[in-house]
Formats: sequence, C-alpha cells, structure tokens
Amino acid sequence: MKIFQFALAIAVASTHFVSAGAERPNMLIVLVDDHAFEAISAYNSYLKDHIQTPSIDRVANEGMRFDNMTVSTSICSPCRASLLTGQHGHVNGVRTLNGGINETSPQYPVQLQKAGYQTWLVGKWHLGSTPKGYDKHMVVKGQGHYFDPTFYGSEGTWKRKGYSTDVYTDIALDWLKNRDRNKPFLLSLQYKAPHAQYDYPDRYNDLHAGVSLPEPPSLYEDIANCNSILKKEMLRTRKFHMLHAQNGDSYYQKHRNSKAPNKMFDHDESDDRDKIRVAYQHLIHKYARCVKGNDDNLKRVIEYLESEGLFDDTVVVYLSDQGYWLGQHGFFDKRLILESSMRTPFMIRYPKLIKPGSVNTDLCVNIDIAPTLLEIAGVEIPAAMQGRSMLSLLRGEKMSDGREAQWYSYWSNPNHHGIRTERYTYIKVPGHDVELYDRKIDPDQFNNIAANPENVEILKNLEKQLQEKIIEVGIAEEQLPKPNPTTEEINSRNDKKEKDKRSRETSEGEPVTQEQKAIKRAARRAKKIEQTKEEQSR
Repeated sequence: MKIFQFALAIAVASTHFVSAGAERPNMLIVLVDDHAFEAISAYNSYLKDHIQTPSIDRVANEGMRFDNMTVSTSICSPCRASLLTGQHGHVNGVRTLNGGINETSPQYPVQLQKAGYQTWLVGKWHLGSTPKGYDKHMVVKGQGHYFDPTFYGSEGTWKRKGYSTDVYTDIALDWLKNRDRNKPFLLSLQYKAPHAQYDYPDRYNDLHAGVSLPEPPSLYEDIANCNSILKKEMLRTRKFHMLHAQNGDSYYQKHRNSKAPNKMFDHDESDDRDKIRVAYQHLIHKYARCVKGNDDNLKRVIEYLESEGLFDDTVVVYLSDQGYWLGQHGFFDKRLILESSMRTPFMIRYPKLIKPGSVNTDLCVNIDIAPTLLEIAGVEIPAAMQGRSMLSLLRGEKMSDGREAQWYSYWSNPNHHGIRTERYTYIKVPGHDVELYDRKIDPDQFNNIAANPENVEILKNLEKQLQEKIIEVGIAEEQLPKPNPTTEEINSRNDKKEKDKRSRETSEGEPVTQEQKAIKRAARRAKKIEQTKEEQSR
C-alpha cells in the first residue's frame, strides 16, 4: 500500500511539474499599442477579409484565442502596469497616463529573472517608473517616434534609422542571436504601432489603395442626441470624434487637407455624414498599413525561432495594451467601458500545453496574464497579484471559480466605473443615472436601456454584483472615480493654463511674439541636430 501511495505521489508531482514547465519554456511577449481585435483577421470581424494578419492569426490558429479578455482601465499606462503586476490600477498606483508602479507591487519579469531567465525589453514602455526585472532594456521616451527612434536604457543611448517596428525587431533578433543558450529567455517586444497617427513605411503605400474598407455599424451614431451620458461626456470633454470634438479638433479637421492614403478633399463638405465617411476611410487605411508592419515583423521573429528549433519550446503571446475604436460610435481612441475599447485581443501559442485552434470565452482580465505566465514557467505567483492564472483554461479545462463579472474603472474625463457580465454592461457615471446595455440584443451598444421598467430586477442584480466586485478588487469609496467637471470648470481650467503660460513667458523672458517664437524654434531645431550628430558619433 505504501509503495502504491509513494508511486501515486510521484506521478502526481511529475504531472504537476510538467504542466507548470519542467523544462522552463522561453517566452516571447509581443505587446502592441491600440490594436483593435476587429483589425485581426483571426477574430472574424467585419474587417477580416480586408485587414488580414496571417502571422498574428498563426499564433491564434496554432494556440488559443481569447474572445472575452478585457482591461480594467482602457488607457495605455494603467494597462501596461496591470499586465506587469497582475494588479488593478488602484492597487499598483497607475490609474492615469505616465504613472509609476508602486515599489511594493510585484512584476512578473522580476520573478522570471530571479528564476534564472535571461530577460530583455525593447520598444515602447510608457510608464513613469524604470523597467525592473530585465537584464537588458532599450525603450523610447513617452510615445516614441515612428521613424528614426532614439532608445534609452541599460545599454546607453541609441539612435537608429528606420521604421520603429522594423528597428525594434532588429534589436530583438540581435539579442536572440547572441543569447545564453543555456538559459530560457523572456523577450518583451513592445511596438508603438498601431498607435495614432498610424504611420507606416513607404513599402505599404499601395495597400488597399483606391478601396473603400467596411464601416462599423455605429460609425454614424448621433451621439449628441443619444440617451447615454457617458457617450455625451466623451464627446464634450475629449477630442476623439471623427467630426465633432471640442475645440474643433476632430479627426476630420486634423486631416482634411491630407491627400494620402485616401483623398480627404473628395467629398461633399456640406454633408456631415460624408465628412465622417472620408475621415474614417483615411484613418482605417493608415491603420491597416500600420498593422501590416506588425504582422510582417512578427513573421520575422517566428521564422528565426523556427530556424533555431525554438518555436515549439517558446510561449508566444500577441496582445494589445487595450482595445481601440475604429470609428465605433463615431469615435477613435479608447477610454470607455464600451465594447471595442474594453475588449482587447489576446492569443497565446504553446503546443506543449495548448490544443491548436482553441477558442476561450471565459471572462478574463488583463491582470490574469502575469500569474499565468509565471505558472507556465513553474515560478511561484506572488500573493499580492490580484489576477488568477489561466493555466487550466489553456489546458481546455473550466475554472471552478470562474468570474461572473469583469471590473472597470476610469479616472480621467469622462470618469466612470462599472462591470461587464456575459450579457450586460452596467455603468455608473458619477452624478448621473446608471446605464445598461444588453449586448445580446444590442451588440453595438446603441441603446442605454436602464430606464426601461422591465429591467428593474436586472439592475438590482447588477448593482449587487457591482458592490461585490468593489469588495473583491479592494477599492475604497474615496478611490472610485469622481463626478466629471462641468463645461464651465473645464473652460476655467483651460483659461488658467493659458494665463499661467503667458505669465511664465513674460516673467521668464520667454518669446511672446510670433517672430520671437519662430527664432526660438529654429534654435531648438539646431540644438537637436547637434545632439543627434553627437549621439551618432558615439
């Protein structure tokens, strides 16, 4: 009996060890910026026959595609912090753009580095804190530039010629070729693309030329007269609408004189619908060409891994920091709890664990990714991580404690929070009535149905779920998003900023006339040229 128990114990231990990665796999994490799931052909959206991504699709088709992966705050820096820490923004300290991660928060690259991984990061960082847990890191400041990027990091300061997606990949491949072949690696390859302004190299100039790409169903939605305070607040406080935006800073206004990639001037300027149409076509053509660069460069990395016999021994992940509106509700950008913004693409390939062609529909959140990667590597998951490992899902199993709702909060106009369930999206905009969308009958989220009498019980149940979720994620009342500022407050703040700026210019002897400003701009350009020459000489 004892022999049997001993043998059983060995078998169980062996099974667990293999499942967690007896031979620790390499990891390639391709994190991109603002890649809408609709613009990946594996997701079978309205764009699938036009924006084709065969290399990205390969990760999904030979691994697992997640169809209900969401973010808890749809903006770049908080999403990146949550991916690293497995924590929500109110815990890791990054709730808005450019925040720094708390020193006490865990980060999965740190754990992998301690476990013996060689770890590298190249590309866009977009966090206020210095990267941790990487043997080598070369990142760009802020958004970085699409062309001729300058890198800063552990290897010094580098200026590189070329298109950023190509350059990031070149550096990544160089590191791979010169790796320690006795250690597993973590390579974080983080593209700026396809972030606005969606720049692309000349080799894609003819892609979709002269072709009208499909439109999202909600492109022409009349936001000004809809029954959603959240959408109206987005229109009032932000500049991300195709035609109507604060200060006239809409996509159409920005690009109306642009001739490429489609002719913005070829339309009826008296017809608002026509102006939205050409604005969308301009955006989606640039975006598609930018995405093409991501796909082609992923192919380069995959081909290298295959040539080295490493592809099947490497966990390959392709994901975006969050979703993105490609004209949905007339908007571009992200920020809101609504579907195209909150849902984010996530696909993972590792044939030793994942059955090819798998599709997962569980309610997952980006805080789940860090603990999942650690468990695949057989590395202990820090107790401070709020996410749950998705390892059982990758095996094709169900979780015993599956989520019933996904948490969301956003702390920059328009402030709001809420939950997303299998069917409903339930939203609180501070100072206003709740909003409710039934995505089963209204997948494009045109209609806020919170005021319908027949939905009283649904609202009660969702409010109960929301309160339970607030307790679960550990957010205090005072940490929840506050009421949005009034138009008068926004105007007052803008006036104060302008007044303060002029005061500084006067007191500090800054140029105030147009001629003086032009002289100073020329001086700055000359200084920048000189700095570039110095960098290149080094």
